Amino acid sequence: MTATLSLSRVSRMFGTVQALHEVDLQFEPGQVHAVLGENGAGKSTAIRILAGLDQPDSGTVELDGAPVDFRSREASIRRGIGLIPQTGSLTSELTLVQNLALTRPEVVLRHRRLRAVLEAAAASVGVTVDVNTPVRQLGRAQQQLAELVLAAAQGARILLLDEPTSVLDATEIHGLYGRLRRFAEAGMTVVLITHRLSEVRAVADVASVLSHGEVAWTGPVADVGDAELARSMVGDLPAGTPARPMRDALGAATVLSLRDMAATTDDLAPIRDVNVHIRAGEIVAIIGTAGSGQRALAEAAAGVIVPARGTRTTTEQVAYVPENRDRALLPALPVRWSAVLARLKEPRFTRFGMLRTDEVTAFARALLIRYDVRPPDPELPAGALSGGNAQKLVLGRELDSAPAVAVLHAPTQGLDLRAAHAVRTIILAAAAAGTGILLVSADHEEARALAHRILVLREGRITGEYTAEAYDHAVHQLVEAPTSGGRPTC
Repeated sequence: MTATLSLSRVSRMFGTVQALHEVDLQFEPGQVHAVLGENGAGKSTAIRILAGLDQPDSGTVELDGAPVDFRSREASIRRGIGLIPQTGSLTSELTLVQNLALTRPEVVLRHRRLRAVLEAAAASVGVTVDVNTPVRQLGRAQQQLAELVLAAAQGARILLLDEPTSVLDATEIHGLYGRLRRFAEAGMTVVLITHRLSEVRAVADVASVLSHGEVAWTGPVADVGDAELARSMVGDLPAGTPARPMRDALGAATVLSLRDMAATTDDLAPIRDVNVHIRAGEIVAIIGTAGSGQRALAEAAAGVIVPARGTRTTTEQVAYVPENRDRALLPALPVRWSAVLARLKEPRFTRFGMLRTDEVTAFARALLIRYDVRPPDPELPAGALSGGNAQKLVLGRELDSAPAVAVLHAPTQGLDLRAAHAVRTIILAAAAAGTGILLVSADHEEARALAHRILVLREGRITGEYTAEAYDHAVHQLVEAPTSGGRPTC
């Protein structure tokens, strides 16, 4: 079968960094093709080239077997290539009709005509979305569906999706899987960028792994195990991950209690009537899509904001790792100041009212080594650290003093498999040492792997509570339940 879209010996450099090196990838019609790899492996560069947002230094992009030269996003759209980016591409203040009009500035079209085009596109992909509501008023899942409808309205026969489930809950993920399968069965080409092995197993026909800008493995999903895919991505992961503390080993003392809490922050939803209780050594996960009240809950639990109603009780000050790790660092200053930020008032760091830089530096160097932050250089600007190393620094700083309780918001968001493994190891070690942890996340795999209890947050309210075992069963039934083709249906 002729590949609908392919990269042939494509290379791309940025300065001295080889992002892609003679990459060959073929994306066939009627298939969901997953592309995996660590951060920096070349996935985003490959997608940008396919979408016309970047051009290769050498090699060719081929469409239906013929070379093409996409010099702009508009050029690839005209050839039927739709892109669903991770962060969204729609102008939030405008309706979907107005967003479609923005993509056709050279054509004067009436509102009624644009609406008819969008409604026909929505029907063709089995989506219901309000095309006349400003995008910002839609939920995250609806915004993603709007992106799909816009791509269909632009005539897409190839879909490129970049981490599309990062803001969806289990039900919404299940719905997306079903749609992607239907697109493929209708003859479309679907390219799915992901780092989640469960997604590859649930929805993809073919997988390709990029490592250091080269194709490390490609083939049918049915022919490969998860361990081999993981090794192709990152090599062998370090052994010795600590086990989640057994439930009967948890402390009896409640270290954090939120009762009937209502709070709001710069999120799409406030929280209302939230009750959460955490014991020493217990990991409690709050699972919800972005905009469901996660930030308000995390900041209220950590004491960053004052709740509008309800009470917060804790045995001592709460350690806190925010969703945006940049907020926890001093990016323009040497790493040592970010490492010691939470402990500067300790007597050992001052003498006669003056900061002892030598003590700060020694402490920072030891902390960097203890939590495997690379490079372990206290003089390096904090902003120069990679995402994984920056997160290890923040986690290490907050957990190093063995706090009674820690609130961790999306601790592995945006991290590759190896960095996420390191971060989860730190979290489990802290819980094993007795720290109670409130894990606020949209990552179902993370919750299932780490938590003793999982609470589901939807539109600002706790709508369900599960043990880890019960949640694992519920999500497996919903998201990964096999059908006659071995994949989910809607």
